[in-house]
Amino acid sequence: MARVGERWARVGIGAPAAAAALSALTLMAATPASAGGGDSMYPDRDRYEPGQQVTLVGYTQPVATRLTGSGPQNQPDWRALGPWYAYLRVDSYVVERDAQRDGGPSPWVHPTDLRLGHVMAEETSDTRALGALRVGLTFRLPDDLRPDTYAVVVCNDPCTMTLGWLFDFSSVPVGVDPEGPVVRQWPLDEPVIRYLDDDALIFDPVCAAACDQLDDWSVTAAEVRAGYRPTPTAVPAPPEPQPAATAATTRPPMTAPVADAGRSPAGRAGTDPAGGIPSEVVAWVMGSGALLIVWWLAWRWRPREPRIVVRQVNGQHGPPASDDDPRPVHVKL
Repeated sequence: MARVGERWARVGIGAPAAAAALSALTLMAATPASAGGGDSMYPDRDRYEPGQQVTLVGYTQPVATRLTGSGPQNQPDWRALGPWYAYLRVDSYVVERDAQRDGGPSPWVHPTDLRLGHVMAEETSDTRALGALRVGLTFRLPDDLRPDTYAVVVCNDPCTMTLGWLFDFSSVPVGVDPEGPVVRQWPLDEPVIRYLDDDALIFDPVCAAACDQLDDWSVTAAEVRAGYRPTPTAVPAPPEPQPAATAATTRPPMTAPVADAGRSPAGRAGTDPAGGIPSEVVAWVMGSGALLIVWWLAWRWRPREPRIVVRQVNGQHGPPASDDDPRPVHVKL
């Protein structure tokens, strides 16, 4: 069950990529007829041999439809337009040769098409995108079929309408391998799943985006029988729209409060650690010291008055008077 775990990890994945991968990898596309496609019935095996029994099951809309040059024509009372039959297109070359080249109404059957029997159709309570009309058919292949992929046409008698959007022919590979993986677009409670091979693939409706791998949007019949069911996922609500930005008229709010904002220095001094010197005292002492140094330098380099020193000798010979005790006489010049 490792694939189930991987699949749950990929939940939430988009429908456009899933649809593109599905149409590229499956034999039978399932898109609305208005988009150029239609619904299909899917086989209970990937490959058959001549003479084997075939079961086809598909889901479509509960209407009867006819395609004309002006577009689809729908009739809601699909029961009244029955009974409904399936035809095996055994000679595609002849059908292509005699095809309605003028784009006439569809569906239509060729005289070489082999009628297989009645088609069983019943409405279900499933209103999902797969369709609320279940269409099923069981028949046995002729023993003389050559290896090829054969188409099955569903319409009434005469062939003027088809059920739902079953315009894309359902394919049955006989004696050959399918051109690509067969992924059955069935709800996971389809009764035929119990008879499928373990590795038969079924479309997993849980994948909704980025489905670029086969395991992203398919489960095996063994996993479904073991109890696998898609886990619904809650899509997060989009963020609420914010008001339009206006011109800022006030200062932006601070990301964090400023320590001691609005408190006086005296109040902060009491919080200094024990034995330390308050920062205010240190700043005051440093400022005072700088002021004293500037004052001393200014006094040291101030301008001075010139002076003449005259020493009296009086003809005496002796040691000269000391310069430390001169008796200056000021003479004005």
